[in-house]
Amino acid sequence: MAISGRKSKEEIYTYLRSLYLAVLSTASKAGQPYAASIYFTADPELNFYFLTKSDTKKSLNLEENNNAAITTIDPSAPKIIQTTGIATELEDPKQYHAMLAKISEANAQKKGFYWPPPLSKVDSHGDLVLYKFTPTWVRLGDFSEETTDTIFYDVITPNNKP
Repeated sequence: MAISGRKSKEEIYTYLRSLYLAVLSTASKAGQPYAASIYFTADPELNFYFLTKSDTKKSLNLEENNNAAITTIDPSAPKIIQTTGIATELEDPKQYHAMLAKISEANAQKKGFYWPPPLSKVDSHGDLVLYKFTPTWVRLGDFSEETTDTIFYDVITPNNKP
């Protein structure tokens, strides 16, 4: 597969807006890996936002080790977005409510999408937590029949300089 070029942040964001399901990979402080499906929304800076309960394994792992990875799922096309970065809990009530509304609005309109996420069915007594995932690296892989190319886009942050 060839690397055919770079996608702009805007092009990747446009694609991300059509998605709502991903796999979040975390690790405990001791390095034990864990992966879980999440519903998400993204912003123009390619930050991801997702909900969970405070006593879930993913949340407990993120409290100990906030390094994580997200891989998107696109049931309609053989494309993926892979990311690594840092997850932080959103505690500002204004930002929390704005992102919760955005997740609800964007995802409730998807055809065949089940809303709300199955958080109420999780055997949990924890509080609802909204996380912001800030990527330090992003890769868009396009494996469609229309192209034999893979497109890569690297996000450069102060912690991830070339």
